[in-house]
Amino acid sequence: MSALLLILAFGGLVAVFVWFVSRARVVVALCHGTAQVVRGDLPGGVFAEIRDVARHAPRAAGRVEIRGRRGTLGIAFTGLDEGTAQRLRNVLLLHRDRL
Repeated sequence: MSALLLILAFGGLVAVFVWFVSRARVVVALCHGTAQVVRGDLPGGVFAEIRDVARHAPRAAGRVEIRGRRGTLGIAFTGLDEGTAQRLRNVLLLHRDRL
């Protein structure tokens, strides 16, 4: 019985670790030509460039999720057209060392 509890506790810890690691570190929402950081924090210069992309795409509405850091940077886009997503990808990869 104690071995089963030990296995369940270990499985629970692994599940919590996987959930924590897979969460987006920074989430930015774009809507009506504006950008807003919903979760996390971005350096001012990076956020200014994201706002500039949003301003030039007033019909874009969606989210950008940033996971990892520097060499393991993961970027996911939801609800954005391919052109806006590519411009945001360019900005984020240009500043990957600051994220």
